[in-house]
Amino acid sequence: MLNSRQANIIDILNDNNDWITGKELSKILTVSDRTIRLDISSINNYYNCILIQSNKRFGYKVNKELLNKQNIEIKGVIPQNSKERCVYVIQKLLFKRKEINLISLQEQVFVSGYSIDNDIKKIRKIISKYPNLSLIRSKNHIRLEGNEGDKRRLYKHLLTKEIRGNFINLNSIADLWNNFDFLEVKEILEEILEKYNYKIREMIFPMIMIHAGVAIERIFDHNYLKSINDSEKLKESVEYKISREFFNEVSKRINIELVDAEINRFALLLMGKKSSQFRKDILKEELNEDVDDLTDEVILEIKNHYDIDFSGDSDLRVGLTMHLQALLERQKNNINVTNAYIQDIKRKYPLVFEMAVSAGEVIQKGIGEKINENELSFIALHLGAAYERVNIIKKHKAVIIIPYNKMLSKMCIEKINNRFSDRMEIVAVHNFFEESKILEEEADLIITTAKLKHTLDIQTVNISLFVNYEDESKIFQTLNNLDKKNSHGDFVELINKLMRKDLFYRKNSMESAKEVIEFLSDELIKKGLVDENYKEDVLKREEISSTSFIYGFAVPHSIEVTAKESCISTMILDNPVKWGEYDVKLIVLVAIKETGTTLLKTFFDWLSSVVLDKNKFSKLLEVKSFEELMKEIIS
Repeated sequence: MLNSRQANIIDILNDNNDWITGKELSKILTVSDRTIRLDISSINNYYNCILIQSNKRFGYKVNKELLNKQNIEIKGVIPQNSKERCVYVIQKLLFKRKEINLISLQEQVFVSGYSIDNDIKKIRKIISKYPNLSLIRSKNHIRLEGNEGDKRRLYKHLLTKEIRGNFINLNSIADLWNNFDFLEVKEILEEILEKYNYKIREMIFPMIMIHAGVAIERIFDHNYLKSINDSEKLKESVEYKISREFFNEVSKRINIELVDAEINRFALLLMGKKSSQFRKDILKEELNEDVDDLTDEVILEIKNHYDIDFSGDSDLRVGLTMHLQALLERQKNNINVTNAYIQDIKRKYPLVFEMAVSAGEVIQKGIGEKINENELSFIALHLGAAYERVNIIKKHKAVIIIPYNKMLSKMCIEKINNRFSDRMEIVAVHNFFEESKILEEEADLIITTAKLKHTLDIQTVNISLFVNYEDESKIFQTLNNLDKKNSHGDFVELINKLMRKDLFYRKNSMESAKEVIEFLSDELIKKGLVDENYKEDVLKREEISSTSFIYGFAVPHSIEVTAKESCISTMILDNPVKWGEYDVKLIVLVAIKETGTTLLKTFFDWLSSVVLDKNKFSKLLEVKSFEELMKEIIS
């Protein structure tokens, strides 16, 4: 029987994909080099094989193949440095347990109490940005206290830092695969896409490549499904031709089997939204409805649990549905997949993996079977790529029309790129205008050095060839208009959700700001939208500093996020009331619950733009009904 230290040695070596010296092991486990050598010998004798390889120069390394054969239960990823330990501890406090025993923690991560104390200091610094959160230490235990909204914001902050640039950086993704050259596979796909003149949006190309990498890994391990229905309709599609040629070329270059099921699935992934019309013909029909429902439930669980909304990401929906389809078929056929890079995913992206764990629980409830970690790591890749897409600022697509020689064109394009590359992407440069080509590029704006008239609903900017300050100003203003246009749909949806007819009031006059706040708050309390403390909290906020503005409006709100339901209550007065230093006619009372704090930014962005437009703001003050108010707000 192995002792606990010897079991820990196996865990540490399994968690480390490279050699680790005896001195490093002895330091981690606070024993001598000689003790480590004796432990290694005992481990190999116990399992009657060279489970742990030794090298005088490099140290020790576990034989992963023998480890899998011995069916040894391992603890999983062990944080290797202070930064990883801090995330590990925060993750456990957020999702696993109410408090952590610090003595047990030392044993789990193999560090001293002194190191843990330093980690706790760093954790306090991390959470200091969230005034409603506090790390409480009581003897040998720590716990995280605070409201759920701030806990979710802390999680998303750490998550954003964790994956920033990694899921769109193909060089970073490439490190996950050791059996083949991932970047060579990428080049094969790019060559074939170019041959067919087939465009894949830049934002989803990493996700497509992740799926390709997973598929190739499955083929390497012979963990794929051969049973899949044929579809002549699919075989006629350009996506199928691309997929077949891609896998055919990959099989030649890196010597893997050509698998029809993987070719079909990859073709469906390339199709995106269009794939739904083929899936029932190709994949097993009885599983389709289950998979669609499971995908919806996974996306809903992540939104409810982490406050991350993937519902609008059709690319994730397609990719996840395809993956879950294969997962269900593997479960049905008792096919176990191995994932050689699971430890890398758990170490590099523990918070992404945490989302995958939640997804796995939903799937487990749906099918009644446990989902193993290998399957979860595949799901984590999909979720990580989707979160990266959510957090990247969308660039506008621009087509440039320059009827001049290449040298002059190059100077013009370089100037535009140097000035605006952070906000727009030049997707094409043409010498002349052709409607079909512009539509094919799905451009948001056209920049032209020639006078141009057309009937397309695309903003067009006429500039000089040498791009002077006036030209830059034109492009800048057009980009701002496009930003407003893009955000307007989100704003309209938000306003329709928050503003209700039964929360609109028109009064001749009110005695004071306090009377207005009490009236509006009491109405919210009656309707069960806020609790009894809300009114006092709004009045307390008003005492600190008046919420009125020079333009004749006030935006009272509470200090704490205490609403049961996010809403906006409005009142318009015929006769203004004295509110702080200003006479106020329009009052907007804002009540936001914990999970809706991001709504405030959209609302106040709109409000700040309105007050700068005196004509629009004066129209707001003249409305007579809720319908007129809504019309003015969303126009």
